[in-house]
Amino acid sequence: MDRRMVLERLDFERRTLVYDGMIKEELAGVTRGRLVNGAQHWIGYSALNEETAEGAIAREIEHHRRLGVAFEWKLFGHDRPGDLKQRLEGHGLRVGESEAVLVYELRSGGGWIDEKSEVRVDRIERVEQVEDYRRVNKAVYGGDQDPMADELVIAVGAGSKQHVGYVAHADDGEAVSIGRLYLNPESWFGGLYGGATAPGYRGRGFYRALVAARARDAAAAGARYLMVDARPTSRPILEGLGFEWVTDTWPCEWSP
Repeated sequence: MDRRMVLERLDFERRTLVYDGMIKEELAGVTRGRLVNGAQHWIGYSALNEETAEGAIAREIEHHRRLGVAFEWKLFGHDRPGDLKQRLEGHGLRVGESEAVLVYELRSGGGWIDEKSEVRVDRIERVEQVEDYRRVNKAVYGGDQDPMADELVIAVGAGSKQHVGYVAHADDGEAVSIGRLYLNPESWFGGLYGGATAPGYRGRGFYRALVAARARDAAAAGARYLMVDARPTSRPILEGLGFEWVTDTWPCEWSP
């Protein structure tokens, strides 16, 4: 895999690509994003330097302060300037834990994608199925996990093929593991997000089955690569399947 080419394409898509239910604004050095319903706001891309970074950060804070909304600056390890994370922290943004951006080239032909599995994985195609997703999400992360489930409700109701949810079930039919897939006909990547397995069911192949199911759908949709922001718990599993590291990412959050 050509890491430099992948990062260049990733940056292009971060700057320009729009998914269902999303609005993007390309500004000088920064691309803002938000959901149509206003539930989330973010900075998905930046191209700054030592002279422009401070002004851009201050501008985005003031913009979101006027709106009265929180936002996330999604920082990548190859973003510039090299001290951008420290600059964001200096402006009061809370930097979350690092995640590894891993990429898998679908044409590499890994046999794990089509291997037979005893795990039942359902693609969420009806609104009522989202409740299974919601329950597992809360069991894993606690707190208020409704916004993501609510996004799935909107996507399913609209018949979107760009934001798809998945649920894996134990032998007794209980929903125990979840994941999401983001697709866009103009993207090189099938984005794997939200992978989570309920306590007591980990290490039993549910996560792997969900990755394989989403990989099959991404390949069928024409994606060239799979991409995932991996936590330390999932990174060894994914690298064992052939995913490769390309950069790191941090969520940097600001609240009014």
